[in-house]
Amino acid sequence: MSWWAALPAIATAIALLLIPGLLFSAALRARGPLAVGLVPMFSVALAGVTGIVAAFLGLEWSVLTFVLLSLVLCAIAFGVTRLVDARFARTFSPRLDRYSVTAALAGLAIGGAASVYNISRALGAPDNIAQRYDNVYHLNAVRYVLEEGQASSLTLGRMVNPDAGIAIYPAAWHSFASIVAQLSGQPIPVAINALNIVICSLVWPLSAVLLTRVIVGPRPFAILFAGIFSAAFPAFPLGLLDFGPLYPNLLSYSILPAVLAVVVSVLRSPGRSGLSPIGSFIALAAGLAGLFTAQPNGFSALLALSLPPLVWRWWTWARTGYRSGAARSLVVPGVVGAVSATAFVAVWQALLITGYDNWLPFNDSRWDAIGEALTSAPHGRDAAVVLGIATAAGIFGILKGRAPLWLLGVFAVAVLLYVVAANEPRGLVRMALTGSWYQDPQRLASLLPIPTIVVAAFGAALLITSGRRLVQRILNADGSRQRVSAILAGTLTLAFVALGALYSQRGPIDQMVVATHLNHTYAGNPTILSPAERELLERLDETVPDDAVVGVNPWNGSALAYAFSGTEVTQYHMGKLSADLSLIARELDAADAASEACAVAEELGVEYVLDFGSYYLLDRPLAHSYPAFDEADGAPNYELVDEEGDARLYEVTNCG
Repeated sequence: MSWWAALPAIATAIALLLIPGLLFSAALRARGPLAVGLVPMFSVALAGVTGIVAAFLGLEWSVLTFVLLSLVLCAIAFGVTRLVDARFARTFSPRLDRYSVTAALAGLAIGGAASVYNISRALGAPDNIAQRYDNVYHLNAVRYVLEEGQASSLTLGRMVNPDAGIAIYPAAWHSFASIVAQLSGQPIPVAINALNIVICSLVWPLSAVLLTRVIVGPRPFAILFAGIFSAAFPAFPLGLLDFGPLYPNLLSYSILPAVLAVVVSVLRSPGRSGLSPIGSFIALAAGLAGLFTAQPNGFSALLALSLPPLVWRWWTWARTGYRSGAARSLVVPGVVGAVSATAFVAVWQALLITGYDNWLPFNDSRWDAIGEALTSAPHGRDAAVVLGIATAAGIFGILKGRAPLWLLGVFAVAVLLYVVAANEPRGLVRMALTGSWYQDPQRLASLLPIPTIVVAAFGAALLITSGRRLVQRILNADGSRQRVSAILAGTLTLAFVALGALYSQRGPIDQMVVATHLNHTYAGNPTILSPAERELLERLDETVPDDAVVGVNPWNGSALAYAFSGTEVTQYHMGKLSADLSLIARELDAADAASEACAVAEELGVEYVLDFGSYYLLDRPLAHSYPAFDEADGAPNYELVDEEGDARLYEVTNCG
């Protein structure tokens, strides 16, 4: 399949991630950079919230449901903003200067194009799937939303736990993917890849540019390089397409800079951020809703990265009270600080995933881990030279007072979290600091680019402006060559930008593209599906009745029968087997009508079995628990119905 054929799905994803958010931004009467930069964040929040509301109201999830409920929420936001804003005088209307706008557009165009190029190479074709563990769940979950008409983050987990009243699993990404598939008419793999390309090349760059603009101000070169560098990190977004894949994390981290920008804007100058006080409150609430319904550890990341500016703002307030000498001015900041710290610790503790301790540290040297974080080369990858130089320049500029010192604190928090996950041994410290991310170094490596992109973009701007001044000073020492020095400085600036953009895409990025490509083709080892297995699944709805259930071993990819054809299967993801399922997975192949295995199969509706052999995605003990499904050739209870290569579909014949 060509990428041209995927354009309708890509266009659909762009519309879904922009239009609802634009309406919500207009409803809040947002101004300045926030009016545009927050648009994808608002769209994600609307998808997450409307999915929950639709389920509560008993409405089937569809594009119509999404549109109608989004319009209702926009109307509510508009009404509340107009009602409350009438009590406040609008004292500030931020303006977008043309140089910053031009720089933002150029950066977004360059970075977005680079991301599209890299990701299209990594995926190989728009209908390829990630041949990875988590993708069994994600593909099936998109089908589940389409089949069940439910896109609530409170109930999506019922796909693997159908008896649960509340089965929480963040559903915003799956909500978008299902609508892309609905509107474009494309298969689920194409819809997923189209959505991810838009998230990587539009949502993430726009959020990164906004955060950079909010923190370092209207510096055109910093804004330009924020867009360019959005495609320069191997850890994110490419890293999350390769590892897992962690699609919900991809969406959550992509809007995280925008939510952080709201926090910084409100802390820095309340009422002068481009949003009214009530608008700021609604925007922050929307951002939190978006993070929670995309992937809650995005909220954990927001807490961690917001800590330095929050502490800085509190310290400024407390110091002002101390200088005034008034008793109230001393007590109130102390009480607020104590209450806030207690609340922070309580919320942080509640977000820890204490029952999971499988991801181990991998780096024996703490200094190596620190070096990896500083050079944007986590997990022992080659150093990203351009990013490393720009980051060093940015740190120097921050220390010289040319940007807020707390920005260095935000960067240090991200570095600390990665180093702890990569190097700290199992124990209380590692769990307390990184438990919200399953103590997973990969998830925290993917968090590093969020503060790094601001520091590096700021550093690149400093290098350019310093170089321009040096050239002009040398060539125009006597004031007689002003025109020549200006032309040469401009030429060198363009050359620096071009080389920075070019070389930021070489080395580590190319390596990451190659690694990701291997996991999106049939050349990887192991793979979820072979070409023959996929071909058999894609025609399964022609051979299996609608009400039949197919026995599958999810470890060999056969559980994806649900994603590709809508056929119900015995398991939708890898996990423990129930007693009944364990019985038929062991004995159904040789069972007779009077056996317990046949009685269980009849109760569960299992009428067919998919035999994809014993080539497992992960060779875990559980993968070997399905001998009746994996070694079906010649089984007395089965009759061959369809086959493709080594993949076979059998009908259960003796249990009727």
